[in-house]
Amino acid sequence: MILTLCLAGCKDIKDIRVTSVKLESISPRGFKSVDLYISSEVYNPARQVRISEIDGSVIHSGKIIGKLAMDPFILAPKSLETYNLKANVSLAQGAGFKDLMVLTDPEELNKCTVDISAKAAYGKGAPMSVKRKNIPLKELLNSIGNETN
Repeated sequence: MILTLCLAGCKDIKDIRVTSVKLESISPRGFKSVDLYISSEVYNPARQVRISEIDGSVIHSGKIIGKLAMDPFILAPKSLETYNLKANVSLAQGAGFKDLMVLTDPEELNKCTVDISAKAAYGKGAPMSVKRKNIPLKELLNSIGNETN
């Protein structure tokens, strides 16, 4: 998910594809956050890509209800590799468990959007900032479902 959004902003990387995404485990961190462990297979026919400073927000009806932070990672050049990624999702300031319950209602899910930012560097080049705003969460989840084996 994050990978697809970040790479969309880099030029000359159109052939990189996420071939599968699997949620390996969820580890609660108290009552306000969880760590997500994700396995993702990526086909990279291009040079090395470094992705860092990955963070984002889940927004419902104009209110930020969740914050995402993901560990940086490097895509190996000219490869088909499986990457084990870690992300932390926490309740945003002023949000409660009830706010996150909207994610279980398909109608309310349609009202959620995601803002994501990261830095991506192609080869040995300097990182460039990549930002995507107002991405419909349902669309993002559907695109992940299409990439998953």
